[in-house]
Amino acid sequence: MLADVRYQVFVSSTYDDLRVERQQATQAILEMDHMPAGMELFPASDLSQWELIKSVINESDYYIVIVGGRYGSISTDTGLSFTEMEYDYAVASSVPVLGFVRKDVLSISARDYETDAAKRQKLENFRNKVLSRICRQFDEPAELGMLVMKSLMSETRTNPRVGWVRADQARGKEDLAREQSLLEEIKHRDKTIRKLEREIRDRSVRLEGILPEQLSQGSDKYGISAVFQNSRKQITSTDVPLTWDEILSVIGPTMYGYIVRRPPAAYNKLVGQYSFEASLIEYIRTKIISDCGNRQITLLPHQIDTILIQLKQLGLIAMTEKKEDDGEDFRGYSLTAAGEERLTRIKIQLLGDS
Repeated sequence: MLADVRYQVFVSSTYDDLRVERQQATQAILEMDHMPAGMELFPASDLSQWELIKSVINESDYYIVIVGGRYGSISTDTGLSFTEMEYDYAVASSVPVLGFVRKDVLSISARDYETDAAKRQKLENFRNKVLSRICRQFDEPAELGMLVMKSLMSETRTNPRVGWVRADQARGKEDLAREQSLLEEIKHRDKTIRKLEREIRDRSVRLEGILPEQLSQGSDKYGISAVFQNSRKQITSTDVPLTWDEILSVIGPTMYGYIVRRPPAAYNKLVGQYSFEASLIEYIRTKIISDCGNRQITLLPHQIDTILIQLKQLGLIAMTEKKEDDGEDFRGYSLTAAGEERLTRIKIQLLGDS
């Protein structure tokens, strides 16, 4: 049976002007069976207690700040109020922060509103700081309790923390370590299963009703369109028929022992080009050198995709995954064992013919 987890919630605000609001927030926390903690437990204006304040925030699972019409006592060391110091410390310590700001400070009674101009400016800056993060605004103390309850309920659901449990329900360090180990193992196995599923799908070389021997291959030819400017600076396209063995002999060495993929634009000004395309372009250039000379040649991306799909269906290349140095996985094409054997035979044949 799962332990009944209760959370410690630190409530931060100025004190005298927000007594009713603090009571509303504290009551909401108690009604949710959680534990409120706050500055009323110790003198917040005494800097010697700052280490104690920080330790209570560290022990808390969530932090609530309520901003009204007063800025509060200011530390001579930091020039900030203790409420703002608590807020900054909670944010810096990655304690989930729930902010509640009074909508219209001008409607607050004069006794609860800052009269000092410098403090009013600091209060405005602090209000803007809290409003810059996700927070809720309120008009009257009566509505604050419900807002605190809704916000805390949502936060504990979407961002659960360690919390506190009864001693007879608590798990030991060994239990927690074992649970963490199991979670990591499940995560690793799920990732491995997804990878294997992709490999099974990607390595499939048979189409419904079509056998590999029925596909174009070997000495069968495929016309690749080479696009370039002719001598009159007009864009022209020439179909260059290459056998599938020729294509494999040109692009295969790039894949031999490596995984090739389309690099992002940041690494290649020719967006979407595989590394082997440069070799294929130069090979095609030898076929049409009298027409294109040394001018730039562009290949149609969809034809490159067709080549890859065809070689994949023939079982000569396959989709492969590998980890980057930063731990991220990337996918690309690489020669299969059959592809390496076929490429070797083609190269040996070419040496014999020469």
